[in-house]
Amino acid sequence: MTQPILTTCRCCHGKVSSEALTCPHCGQPNPANLGEEGWRLSAQMELRAGNKINAIKMVREATGLGLKEAKDLVESWK
Repeated sequence: MTQPILTTCRCCHGKVSSEALTCPHCGQPNPANLGEEGWRLSAQMELRAGNKINAIKMVREATGLGLKEAKDLVESWK
């Protein structure tokens, strides 16, 4: 079993455990722990919470899609 390590949040640059699902400082998902398809679940949770722009940003970061393509993907989840 691996020991947790401290990483840096990509949003607020606070220290976050490698096992944390969200940053304890700003609440943003910790991308190191999303896994290969975890970004999709996190983006869908953002969309359900009414944060469509955050969901689109997450999709773009995880996939490299352009703005229109990421927006279309997020909107297809509704």
